[in-house]
Amino acid sequence: MKTKIIKLITVAVAVATSVGAAGVLTIGATNALFGSTESSASNTFAAGTVVVAAGTPSSVTCAITGMVPGDSSAGYGSGSESLVSCSYKVKYTGTSGAWLGVDVALAGGTPNLYTGTASGLQLKVSVNGSTAMVNGTTYKTAAGVDTTIVSGTPVMNLLINTVQAAQNDEFSIDVKYALPIATANALQGGTSSLGLTFHAIQSANNPIGTCVATKQCSTITWS
Repeated sequence: MKTKIIKLITVAVAVATSVGAAGVLTIGATNALFGSTESSASNTFAAGTVVVAAGTPSSVTCAITGMVPGDSSAGYGSGSESLVSCSYKVKYTGTSGAWLGVDVALAGGTPNLYTGTASGLQLKVSVNGSTAMVNGTTYKTAAGVDTTIVSGTPVMNLLINTVQAAQNDEFSIDVKYALPIATANALQGGTSSLGLTFHAIQSANNPIGTCVATKQCSTITWS
């Protein structure tokens, strides 16, 4: 049995722009030959950037093959096996503060190792090794409700951190996995893929509200 876990990244770029504006102030006197003119200096306006990119070292694809029931990555939980876990570094390189989010998408072949139940592929996706944003087969909505991930339906806007990202901040997205001993024989030769899409949006004038890290966030305007 095998599973293939693929991690993808998209880069959102806000292109920096600049606008120049000049104001002119003229001072004069009526019915007189005396005069004076003064011009203000040019006033310039420059936009910041909001950019998310691969960190160092970067690992776009993590492929796990030959799994059998009972296999798991190191650190998945009690009784974990020592198969390699996956880690992806993401770095914020923009100049303006930003909120960072991630979309999670699961897909599978025929058969699909991910069944959305306790007898299929289990995943733990966490930020910097902290609380998991994906735990087994579920994620938390903005209201904190555990909801099962449906293969083929992306989970949008899981918040990475409640502190706005500053330039050169880097995060580690860690993926651990397990194939339960109860996995059905019918899943032999099955495959699944996990896609992670990272995005950044300005934090200025874009309040976070009551959002909690690792849960879905609906109060931030993401686009």
